[in-house]
Amino acid sequence: MLYRLYCSSGNTLGVEEYVCYSEIGADNRWVRYVEIRPDGTALRYDSEHAADRHGVLPEGEWEEEETTKREYGIVAAISADLFQAVWSVTQCVNDASGQNARKVAEGG
Repeated sequence: MLYRLYCSSGNTLGVEEYVCYSEIGADNRWVRYVEIRPDGTALRYDSEHAADRHGVLPEGEWEEEETTKREYGIVAAISADLFQAVWSVTQCVNDASGQNARKVAEGG
């Protein structure tokens, strides 16, 4: 498994600013994904919940060589433990439980 943190801040393509945490399998496909938007809204996707009205688990294959292209923003390797911590504590608007918590990193 690969674990990556992506931040679109500083991209030159006009992509709205957001942060995402990805778990990528041996086949280079996304297994789990958490996206945090500028307003604090968080979304979570995995194979059990691959899409909803808010978004979708990224499709296609992860291409590690693309991570060096700064026009997309910044990508960094993270540990499995960090990914799991984010996955476990982030309250997402699209959780199956129906919770509408929006603030993540702010401790709310």
